[in-house]
Amino acid sequence: MKNILLVASFTLGISGFANETLFKLGFVDLQKTLQTVEAGKTAKSALEKEVTAKRTGLEKQQQQLQKEAEEFEKKSALMNESAKTQKQQELQKKFAELQKAAAETQMDLQKRERELTKPIVEEIRSVVEALGREKGLTLVLEKNEGAVLYAQSGEDLTQAVIDRFNSKSKSKKK
Repeated sequence: MKNILLVASFTLGISGFANETLFKLGFVDLQKTLQTVEAGKTAKSALEKEVTAKRTGLEKQQQQLQKEAEEFEKKSALMNESAKTQKQQELQKKFAELQKAAAETQMDLQKRERELTKPIVEEIRSVVEALGREKGLTLVLEKNEGAVLYAQSGEDLTQAVIDRFNSKSKSKKK
């Protein structure tokens, strides 16, 4: 909500400026750019491999715990109350540990995603700045952050950013 109010105030504030001077607006879909540039695809692929490996490990643990619970259900009728209570507590503890491991894995993967994408996003931003200067734009906004309320004359630079990023990356590799 603060972003919308800030943009609305900014838009109203520059409306007088825009009447006196040429005001050129551009916008970029950073998420689409990140998912489309080669470096972003590589990072996404690496992250997906990590997600798959961790998910497989957690699923194996879950299946093992499920088997233990099923065995307990079968044998519980033959157990005394003390042994039954002890086994239930043991299973509950294992279940809680599995949930904790899943939550930690999720946080680790989110951290890993930020590590992989941060340098790419920084480079994309430098490409956006360069394109903005070259095209004489007054302002370039991110398309999907709720910051764009109306952009009739805005220029979508997403594809140009993708193309330039990829060509810049290819020239670095050579």
